[in-house]
Amino acid sequence: MARPLRIEYEGALYHLTGRGNRREPIFADEQDCERFLQLLGESLRRYRVVLHAYVLMGNHYHLLAETELANLGRWMHWLVTSYTVWFNRRHRRVGHLFQGRYKSILLEGKDYLLALSRYIHLNPVRGVRLGKGELSERRRRLRAWRWSSYRGYAGLGKAEAMVEEGLVLGEMGGHGNKRRVQYRHFVEEGLLEPIASPLEEAKWQAVLGSEDFHQEMKDRLSGWKEKEREVKAVRSCRGEEEPGGIVRQIARAYGMGEEEVRKQRSRTQEAKGVAMTLVWELCALSLREVGEYFDGMDYAAVAQQVRRTHLRDNERRLVLPLSKARKICQGI
Repeated sequence: MARPLRIEYEGALYHLTGRGNRREPIFADEQDCERFLQLLGESLRRYRVVLHAYVLMGNHYHLLAETELANLGRWMHWLVTSYTVWFNRRHRRVGHLFQGRYKSILLEGKDYLLALSRYIHLNPVRGVRLGKGELSERRRRLRAWRWSSYRGYAGLGKAEAMVEEGLVLGEMGGHGNKRRVQYRHFVEEGLLEPIASPLEEAKWQAVLGSEDFHQEMKDRLSGWKEKEREVKAVRSCRGEEEPGGIVRQIARAYGMGEEEVRKQRSRTQEAKGVAMTLVWELCALSLREVGEYFDGMDYAAVAQQVRRTHLRDNERRLVLPLSKARKICQGI
């Protein structure tokens, strides 16, 4: 079966989920959940993403998010890689943490936000095992689940700063706390009888919306080469950091020449790894485009180099830590 499409554009809304490899846990305890949320919050700021809802379960997660830039792949790559490196290091394990790529469903406008937020928030009481028990017991479990945005939405706890609740609560009547009470009733109606997943209506495993929306996505994909040129043109005028400027700053920090940093077989691989990681993070380029800039490297080799650099940074083995390198390149 072909892999589901990845469609990216500014202002796109997505339902995203990732599952543990062989359905094994990706959150072994509370510390894992806390770390994932820390990285999630950092990634939202770094990649200008708006989070509308989330839930963390033992072996999977759900996110409902909106990308201000056409950067879904770069955002999720950073989040998943950063968490995997941290998880493997903490639990002294190696290899893949997640089962293949994360799954993304592109949504049309805000029409599906309300239903999808309920679907996401009901995860702690859904399924054969978690759905057992009397109504009062399931309601208690749902309201007590710490690792989701439900408690804030429902007025059962403090609203989280990293979650934008306005669009979803805007679908409720009234004002202030009244909206939260109505939302709580809306979600907990799902405890009385099974609620069908809105995602079952998605087409091509990737798009959820009207026929007009599906056609719009087909049109976006039909002229792919033209779109690639269009995206590059848009990137060039966004005011993002320039690859040349980043390489120049990193070369200076390591006492090397710029061309030496860009070579496939650089004598100081660390300098190249740091430069490559920052070019990918700050310049709105794809892995393939980064590879082309660094002496024609394959995009898979670029991904591996970025992953290794993050690993060395997390282990504090870089001469120039990434946090300091970012400040140098951004003139902070």
